[in-house]
Amino acid sequence: ISTLFLFLFSSALFAQNKTTLELGLGDFDNPAQVVPMVKIVLILTILSIAPSILLMMTSFTRILIVLSFVRQALGTQTMPPNQILIGLAMFLSFFTMHPIFSMIKEKAVDPYIAGNILQEKALEELSKPLHMFMLKETRKDDLALFFEISKTSRPEKPEDVPLTLLMPAFMISELKTAFQIGFIIYVPFLV
Repeated sequence: ISTLFLFLFSSALFAQNKTTLELGLGDFDNPAQVVPMVKIVLILTILSIAPSILLMMTSFTRILIVLSFVRQALGTQTMPPNQILIGLAMFLSFFTMHPIFSMIKEKAVDPYIAGNILQEKALEELSKPLHMFMLKETRKDDLALFFEISKTSRPEKPEDVPLTLLMPAFMISELKTAFQIGFIIYVPFLV
């Protein structure tokens, strides 16, 4: 009955308290006044997708799939629960990625915070260790596939492989490796 009361009278209660929210850039004479607002929008966009990017650029996917195979091989559908598997995969990913994260902190974050390098240089230094890690873990066949699909010429040096091609190739390589490890773990349990 209380739910029905709230449903019937909620519109009357909310109608008394009218609040409007307006968003706009307003009129600016100088384009430089718009730049900080655009930067804020870009930063918020990056922050909203950063967890997904970070998870896909680390060993998280591989570890989670292997742990799921182990759970299936043991014959337990829900033990341990998904939250436990995800938490375990996350902490194992942080453990395996610690050298990379330390390098990023040392070469990009600390100098940027100290004001020794600009934002562009910090982003470049941040991507180098991740690029190196992903390149080392990516199968050459998967990388070649994305070069072929994008009709991009292959670079002379491995450091010149663009992240736009390296990231999807890395993700596919991680999935392949995870399923291979998972099947190696799972098959002995079937016998």
